[in-house]
Amino acid sequence: MNIQQLLKKLTAKEKALIKTVEVRELDEEEQGHFVAFVDEGEHTYDVHIHVEEQQVKQMSCDCGDTAMLCVHQGAVLMQITQKGLKVATTQLVKKTRPKAKQTASTVLLQEQSKEVLTQWLAEVFKKNKSLEQQFVLTFSKEKREYTVEYVEDIMQQTFKAVAGKRKTLEGVKIKKILDTLAIAFEPVNDFITVNIDKPIAYGLFSKIVSDIQAFDKRISHHSKKFGDFYQSYSTWFALTLNNTQNQAIYRTQIKQLMDRVFAESRPTIAVDTVLLKGIYDCGTIDQQKSFAEVLRPCLLQTSFTRYDFKMDFVSFVRDVALTHDFYEEVGSFFEIKS
Repeated sequence: MNIQQLLKKLTAKEKALIKTVEVRELDEEEQGHFVAFVDEGEHTYDVHIHVEEQQVKQMSCDCGDTAMLCVHQGAVLMQITQKGLKVATTQLVKKTRPKAKQTASTVLLQEQSKEVLTQWLAEVFKKNKSLEQQFVLTFSKEKREYTVEYVEDIMQQTFKAVAGKRKTLEGVKIKKILDTLAIAFEPVNDFITVNIDKPIAYGLFSKIVSDIQAFDKRISHHSKKFGDFYQSYSTWFALTLNNTQNQAIYRTQIKQLMDRVFAESRPTIAVDTVLLKGIYDCGTIDQQKSFAEVLRPCLLQTSFTRYDFKMDFVSFVRDVALTHDFYEEVGSFFEIKS
């Protein structure tokens, strides 16, 4: 996805927030590799963005936001756009960057001895199990196999640490769950990216989303954070899949996904329909054409009808069929019962 496409996804609120932050020391350390500090109030965040042929290949920010594009990344992208990706030769030379502003807590941490911090953290962990879980996930050096079972174990531990047996949760607790999982799944997501052409990638992705959906249904809350997570995580997986260079593998992955939606018992239907829409929306024109070519025979062969799906997915499928001129051919799928 290119910079302009990403910036178009920003909401009015996010654009307003971007105006309140300050981008400092924007450098292109290597061709297409941009780094900058972004100040927001008393905090400073380190942003890295890799752009190649106008396409954003990778972004990171240490703010901890799990959204596909955080405010700080958006601010840096806007700065890059304003500069037109033209950076002076002198800026391409690596140089020592000034340290980010230190908060009062950072200064205090640096002044304490190891023994004092160890004792203090031990006491904090007794009262805050979710923080203890984050600490273990962040600093554990134990190598693990990234399996579906591992992912489920991490999620259940996190749910238990934060929510316990409570049936009602406030927004701050839900945020804590998602923040903890974001830390835990950083290496898992890297593993998914490397293995995007293998079944394990989808297996891990669907397990993460399905288990969070199950937890979402189990508790009572008024937060929109789970919904935001489903959308952002599905978009991330869709973008990762769309970056597959081998188009034969890409079509195979799409076909397998559509088979799960249109031809099988569909235990992951809620996950798969959202993912299909994300893959199409994030795809290039050629990828959207390939998507439609795979979708057409699935609609012709499926025993399901429009009444077996949610209306938003039916509308999406209809739009794809209309755009690629095979709506009439698959009209039986859309027939309205009299």
